[in-house]
Amino acid sequence: MRFGDVNDGNLILPSMWLSLWNAGMQIGFMVGSVINGWVADRVGRKLSMMAGAIVTAAGIAVVFTCDLSESMEHRRGAFLAGKIVIGMGLSMMATTCLVYNSEIMPPKLRGVSLSLFQFQLVLGQLIAAVVAGSQIPDGLQMTSYRVCFATQWAMAGAAFVAAFLVPESPAWFLRRGNVEGARKSFSRLVSPTHVEAAMVALQSTLEHEKQEQKDADEVSWAECFRGHNWRRLRIIIYASIVQQFHGLAFVANGTYFMIIAGLSPTNAITVLELASGLSLVAIMISWVLTNYIGRRRSILGCTAFLALIWISVGIAGFYTTQTALWYMGIMINLVMVFFNLGAGPVIPIIVAETSTVRLRAKANALGFIFNGLASCAFNLFVPYMFNSDEGNLGGKAGLFFAGLCIIACLVLFFELPEMKDRTYLQLDEMFENKVKTRAFRKYKNSV
Repeated sequence: MRFGDVNDGNLILPSMWLSLWNAGMQIGFMVGSVINGWVADRVGRKLSMMAGAIVTAAGIAVVFTCDLSESMEHRRGAFLAGKIVIGMGLSMMATTCLVYNSEIMPPKLRGVSLSLFQFQLVLGQLIAAVVAGSQIPDGLQMTSYRVCFATQWAMAGAAFVAAFLVPESPAWFLRRGNVEGARKSFSRLVSPTHVEAAMVALQSTLEHEKQEQKDADEVSWAECFRGHNWRRLRIIIYASIVQQFHGLAFVANGTYFMIIAGLSPTNAITVLELASGLSLVAIMISWVLTNYIGRRRSILGCTAFLALIWISVGIAGFYTTQTALWYMGIMINLVMVFFNLGAGPVIPIIVAETSTVRLRAKANALGFIFNGLASCAFNLFVPYMFNSDEGNLGGKAGLFFAGLCIIACLVLFFELPEMKDRTYLQLDEMFENKVKTRAFRKYKNSV
């Protein structure tokens, strides 16, 4: 045994270390977000994404070699260090990816393109589940988990190559006064006949935002907390943390929870694989659904429905039958499916499109910082709630997340406006005019 303990004759991961490993990734996310808010503005989106891929690969190397130590505590500590470094790299890539995507896509395609971010996350989860499932016959052999660790290098390498091949963001070039660089980027992104129109539109948006902030020569973190930018930042923060209210910290430990509750590893992995596959289908359905009903209705409807699912899981947690166990396992994984049908693909869209173009890198970084804080907190205490060596609540923890979903519904109802099909210049006008949340959908722009 290289990382776990024995509790009442069963193999478990100690609650303390499970919490630290889960939280370690989020700590890395926060650190990476702070660093990347500066890096992405200084060196550009391409180099920022490439740097994130390199940092991620370094973290994977630490995780891959962490079991070489003879000391259990050293192995666990090294694994934690590797998770933190991986979190830093992933954060650099994720924040830059959302910023880059939001800067190059037209309003009509922005929703679908940004929801691809969630699609890739779930696809990675499915690949991980398949790889992990293939290693179950090897039991506790070192090679079984090392194979899982090693496959992550392929993903980091693919991210590096993709970042190398794409053009730099035209918005980044224009903000630095490099008009020719922006024109060259647009020539790779749009047809030759649309290059000048795209240049004029982007220049108009940036000039408008500069006029609003004419007293500030450099983009500062403090601007995100002033005037209408503060309202926009609040929306980004809500979107960044709501997934924790949806219970994703519990869902992330769902396979482990099912195993310690009594399901075989093979059955637990099979349920995860099915849920991941259904989640991919759900995301593709959401591309049509979100464009039809909008961001606001998608996330509100999803949150309300997840509250009902968690109530049913909480009730099932009071029973110890095999039927109740299977029900909890299936419903916990269905949380992931319905999350990806509604809120999952919408969250990256809201985070990416809400801020002004000028403050986007820093506002998105702040969103990831708050996401990291919330994720860190939830990942620290959730294992203590359900793990058999501590709270041992099991499925009854579902009632806690049902309550959080209800709170999230109320906050989002009053704070989250509908921003579908609006240009960034139109959104600037609406926030500057302090349009009420529920009036966004029918507002008539002057630009």
